Amino acid sequence: MKLKPDRGDAWLLLTVIIWGNTFPTAKYVLTVLPPTVYASLRYLLAAVTLMIVLTWRQGLVLPRRQDCLPLIGFGLLGITVMQLLWTNALSLTTASKGAILVAVSPIWAMLISSLRGQRPGLRAWCGIILSFGGVFLVINNSITEIRLGGGSLVGDLLFLTVAFCWACYSVFAPPYLARLGALYVSAWSMLFGALALAPFMLIGFAEVEWPAIELSHWAAFLFTAILAGALGYLLWYEGIARLGVARSVVYSYLIPVFALISAVAFLGEQVSLVQLFGAAVVIAGLILTRSGLRS
Repeated sequence: MKLKPDRGDAWLLLTVIIWGNTFPTAKYVLTVLPPTVYASLRYLLAAVTLMIVLTWRQGLVLPRRQDCLPLIGFGLLGITVMQLLWTNALSLTTASKGAILVAVSPIWAMLISSLRGQRPGLRAWCGIILSFGGVFLVINNSITEIRLGGGSLVGDLLFLTVAFCWACYSVFAPPYLARLGALYVSAWSMLFGALALAPFMLIGFAEVEWPAIELSHWAAFLFTAILAGALGYLLWYEGIARLGVARSVVYSYLIPVFALISAVAFLGEQVSLVQLFGAAVVIAGLILTRSGLRS
């Protein structure tokens, strides 16, 4: 039986296009704003946007006492820590590499799940090993010699840590998403995370040359804050709610594809054949891992 396209497919496709373009767009904003200032302002605006949507759709219901600690934890992990790492990583390495490295988040999730007793099969383990081989090619940018080193390596490793943080969120959040709803969890955890992130705005705030920031920079900032930071999460979880995780996860493989195209087109980034091959290996490993989990 053929699966007919669902509205959830359109939402997920739109989300990955937005998120793929977020890497080069944020890279552009970081030319005028320090990472800490950018991350703090971006997620304060994103949190306010999501809280407005939550209030409009469900009313403003404060979290119950037993839910406060998990929501704060998700906010600290998924917003405060992850976004500090993400913006600093993006300032140190290319947007195209960052998108590829973050795409290994499902692999981290699988490893975390295996430690919790959910053992992947042989095919899934082969996919995990294949994906990390692809990651090495993307970072090393050579098949014939070892080239690890230099400032960009720090950014690459930070992006892998970002992927690990998102994997932790993906593993531990589903019970709360199912019980409280994706919009509720996303809005409150983002608010808590954004408030914890706000004090970091003081780092580098005095160095910002506000008059030098052009309209195009503000437009890019609003794109990453409202479309990617707030509505992107909403569309993603709405899509998952309609299609389920198994049918939705394949869309995440398209994020580095759109990021590569956008980074080359708008930032003029150079992507070598080795890195393109590495990206293909990463995606192939992710698909193999997912198919191994279905079998």
